[in-house]
Amino acid sequence: MYREEFRIPRAFLWIIAITGGSTLVMTLALASQDGWNTEALLAALIISLVQVFTGWLLMRPCRIAVGPSGIDISYRPFNIGPKHVDWSEVVRVTHRKVDPMGDFMGYGVRMTGWKRADRVIAYAFNEGHYAFFARTNAPSFGFQITRPDEWEQVLTELEAKGISVTR
Repeated sequence: MYREEFRIPRAFLWIIAITGGSTLVMTLALASQDGWNTEALLAALIISLVQVFTGWLLMRPCRIAVGPSGIDISYRPFNIGPKHVDWSEVVRVTHRKVDPMGDFMGYGVRMTGWKRADRVIAYAFNEGHYAFFARTNAPSFGFQITRPDEWEQVLTELEAKGISVTR
């Protein structure tokens, strides 16, 4: 019915590369003044590995598939929120414009609200229009809608199933 794939903006990868590179250069400069030893080489290697691993984690895709049985979400290794949501759990679908930095203070899987009933899990990767799903006895969740024509067909089918939709 509807599929999306999101990634954190590439600017974050540049930030990691610049900060990791500058930290590595400073470590190497310090090591060259004090003389090369095993500890300096180990520190440089660890810094490089941490930066590469962090960049790899940030570039992992978040895949969302909306089908006849429900919604499947895969965002490894960050699968914090729901992995599969059956349509029988969804009470209401609402829509609103979201700025991940302003509304959720960051990109990726973001949560707001301390109490379970007030909690919202957002798969927030870009600014735009988001669909939020209120569920029975579980936190709400939402993700961005980038293809409104295809999404309208999904909403029509949801209304036919008796789910309240606010456009």
